[in-house]
Amino acid sequence: MAEQKNILLLGDSRRMGYQPFVTANLEGRAAVHDPSENGRWAGYTLNSLRFWLHEFPTPDIVHWNCGLWDLGDDYHLGRPFSLPEEYRSAVERTVTVLRKLFPGVQIIMATTMPVADENTTGIRAYNDIIREVATKENIPVDDLFALMDGRMCEFDRGDRLHLNEAGNTLVAAQVTKAIEAYL
Repeated sequence: MAEQKNILLLGDSRRMGYQPFVTANLEGRAAVHDPSENGRWAGYTLNSLRFWLHEFPTPDIVHWNCGLWDLGDDYHLGRPFSLPEEYRSAVERTVTVLRKLFPGVQIIMATTMPVADENTTGIRAYNDIIREVATKENIPVDDLFALMDGRMCEFDRGDRLHLNEAGNTLVAAQVTKAIEAYL
């Protein structure tokens, strides 16, 4: 039997919701690792890599999913927490750092899922940044936005943001499929 590949899941609290389901889906075929904390916004995840990465074996595949925190106007300043150029920079630098530290690593970038009953214009714009960086860097995109667009109310756990068990199961199935393409 071939040695199991190491999978690293990076992302915010939504990743923390579907991660156990991905782990179960890949049991016996891959070892799934993830930070024990919320990756929050893209810049936070980028900065935290230097603290997190020593906790894991060398990843063969990294599935990356950050963006919703970047869009938040938490201080009501009339702007996203991370401006588009800041978001792009964090995404590009994350790719650079992962490739520098782990030559040959397969990176999969995931789009940001919508939230329940919200205008998706901002999310779509930041997802366009993900797609542009992914295209430039020859990285596949796991389109979680398309999977959940128009379905968040159905799978909302009650806070208009996070997924219930059925939603996490659905998203985990797609994340698993994206990872399986490289096992």
